Amino acid sequence: LCRGGSGGQGLGTHEIRALHSAVCSDPHLRPEGLLLLHGFSGSTSTFAALEPALIQAGFAVQAPLLRGHGRDSPQALAGVTWSDWLDDASSALAELRARAGSVIVVGHSMGALLAALLAAEQSTAIDSLVLAAAPVRLASPLAPGRPLAFLTPLLGRLLPRWPMPRHYADPALAASDTSYPWVPMDALLSFLQLSVVVRRRLAEVHQPVLILQSRADRVVAPAAADLLASGLGTPSEQLRMVGFERSGHELFRDCEEGAVIASVLQFVDERINRRPVAP
Repeated sequence: LCRGGSGGQGLGTHEIRALHSAVCSDPHLRPEGLLLLHGFSGSTSTFAALEPALIQAGFAVQAPLLRGHGRDSPQALAGVTWSDWLDDASSALAELRARAGSVIVVGHSMGALLAALLAAEQSTAIDSLVLAAAPVRLASPLAPGRPLAFLTPLLGRLLPRWPMPRHYADPALAASDTSYPWVPMDALLSFLQLSVVVRRRLAEVHQPVLILQSRADRVVAPAAADLLASGLGTPSEQLRMVGFERSGHELFRDCEEGAVIASVLQFVDERINRRPVAP
């Protein structure tokens, strides 16, 4: 399932056709919109292959560029806080609901944290969630809950910015990644605060959830997926985890992109047909 190029052309053809058939069969039994939330330091290009697949299937799609992201310089993130990103996500959700009704939220990395928080705060607006590489526990020893977390506030005062290396199983794919190579420290500290806030509120999330996680992710700790699953208030029969073996943190862009997108399409098909989430 590894691919050599980019753009995801031809991905999920069978799944797209099945979705289109389901979309047209009974518009009153299914969510009609998908909200796509990108990660910290990233942009909407994260969903360059997923978004057209969903649109082709007949869904309304909203993929907001979160505040401070996608600019010429990472300095645009200076002074931006997690509450700003949550406000942006909430505004996009409201816009999408105006034309789509119930919504499935797909979040990658920080976007997964925002998706979970939206689900906790606006439960009636959200049908279900896809949480990909959710950073409820980061691999860095300086992150919350890790051995050296006590040093992070000091580093925040000493360092003006923090590097953001790109982790791909296929290094050639990193060349087309437009994520910021570094971020201002105040924005990073706010992102870390968001992860703490979300972990405390996971039990308030009761919607069906698909968790996607790569075992080769060097940004998110291997235990994160299990930690997320155990913390959610989602009933066990409505929770599914799908693991990947080779991809780095950028699940939607790395060498297993096709399998990742197929997993999302299958979950969406289950939700529009109101079938139980498969184990």
